[in-house]
Amino acid sequence: MFRIYFFKHVSLRYFNTVSSDVRVRFAPSPTGVLHLGGLRTAFFNYLFARKNQGKFILRIEDTDRKRIKPGSREILNGMLEWSGIIPDESPEMGGQYGPYVQSERLQIYHEKADLLLKSGAAYRCFCSETRLEILRKEALHTRESRGYDNKCRHLDPSEIDQLLKEGKSYTIRFKIPEGPISHSDIVFGQQTYNVSENEGDFIILKSDGFPTYHFASVVDDHLMKISHVLRGTEWLISTPKHILLYQALNWQPPKFAHLPLLTNSDRSKLSKRQESIGIEYFKDKGYSPIALLNFLGVAGGGFGRQEGFITYDLPSLCAKFNLESVNTGSCIVDLRKLDIFNHNYLIQQLSDETSTAHLIQELRAILKKKYGKRYENEQKNLSDSYIKKILLCYKDRMCTLNHLTEPDMEYIWTTVEWEEISEKLTSLNISPSIVAKLKSVADFLSSLPNAEFTQDNLNNNLKNMSKDLNVPFSSLMRALRVVLTAQKNGPGVSEIIDILGKKRCLEKIYFVVEKSESMLQNLHQNKN
Repeated sequence: MFRIYFFKHVSLRYFNTVSSDVRVRFAPSPTGVLHLGGLRTAFFNYLFARKNQGKFILRIEDTDRKRIKPGSREILNGMLEWSGIIPDESPEMGGQYGPYVQSERLQIYHEKADLLLKSGAAYRCFCSETRLEILRKEALHTRESRGYDNKCRHLDPSEIDQLLKEGKSYTIRFKIPEGPISHSDIVFGQQTYNVSENEGDFIILKSDGFPTYHFASVVDDHLMKISHVLRGTEWLISTPKHILLYQALNWQPPKFAHLPLLTNSDRSKLSKRQESIGIEYFKDKGYSPIALLNFLGVAGGGFGRQEGFITYDLPSLCAKFNLESVNTGSCIVDLRKLDIFNHNYLIQQLSDETSTAHLIQELRAILKKKYGKRYENEQKNLSDSYIKKILLCYKDRMCTLNHLTEPDMEYIWTTVEWEEISEKLTSLNISPSIVAKLKSVADFLSSLPNAEFTQDNLNNNLKNMSKDLNVPFSSLMRALRVVLTAQKNGPGVSEIIDILGKKRCLEKIYFVVEKSESMLQNLHQNKN
């Protein structure tokens, strides 16, 4: 029967968890995008290393060859760089304990597996995949899954020699000793689990010559001098196996800390297939990496009591981080909180000239990507001071910079095409006579001193103009909104004029009036 015991006491969340030389690792498989859970693991390893003046290592665990997806390593490196979580040692950075890609370390795993064979701690298993599949089906039928039945553990040496002579394919399995295994997890406290009661002997070297995760991670963690293993709680049940391997190889195990599960708001497990948990998704949506890291920190604990949604920089997060105060309960991922963190981050950035300048450049990159040639054609009108004005105007309404590129704000950054304006004027039954009268509005705006170019003043003057022009105020405003934005609805017209500024408003109004008059002339000539 399966048994695992959890003892959660403060005294067991251990006092002596930090050695003098801290080395931690993030060891993902190149099987797709980096997701929230993976980033959280990398982030907490990075924090722990920096907090203790240690080293953060990136290792690629690519021994499951069937699951590898081309380009995954490049995506992973790109997302870590974007997040600011830069490893001290990695396949790209190098280091004295490489190679840092498991498929380049096969000879090492074979040497260690041979040591276990010679000591009697492991054995060759010649069971076919067909037999193993039968065992799996029987286990499903009886609902008693112990895994492998240890058949090949009992082969005579002569039988093994004969099978080897016949060229039989084999795996290498670890011989699980009897008795419970106990260890103290830094986060979850004292753990005890009897592997031999619940599981069969497990494979450490597959028939294709590649190691399993259990074996390769133990060998690499030891040879790379990893002092602490921080990983997801799904690996907590495997830790006793790893400790048994350390003991069989006469190695000292590192200290273990398992990080709680990230869940949806309904407590269901986050799926790696959910698009909205891939880190590229958050980058493309315009979230700041530091806001995302703060969000993950609050979701997982480790930073003491949190008040509000303050966005700390990486050095501050490292100083605040305490591994022993990480939550043991699952962590709900509430993306509404990420919006608040990112909003607060943008507000913080806008309070400083240097960081505001960086925001402006970030926004320019987003605009260029979003609008392409249309942005470039309008760029002469989009000065840094103009973009700063937009940022300050909308700072209380935006969660990310991408919110400034939503369809109803397109007019702020691009020149609206005449065809689009003409179509909207027609659909709203705005007559050419009203459009023609907008020239008087433009002439008035041109004569208005800059000191009087305020929303309140504009609104009052436009009301007076509607009377002078004998045009209902609502009709005049509707026509102006379409001319300036090509939209039926939106902010007040005075706000739009204030945002765009005098020069751009005059250009837009005169342009539309001229186009409208030209069309009327062409129609008149065609009739004649």
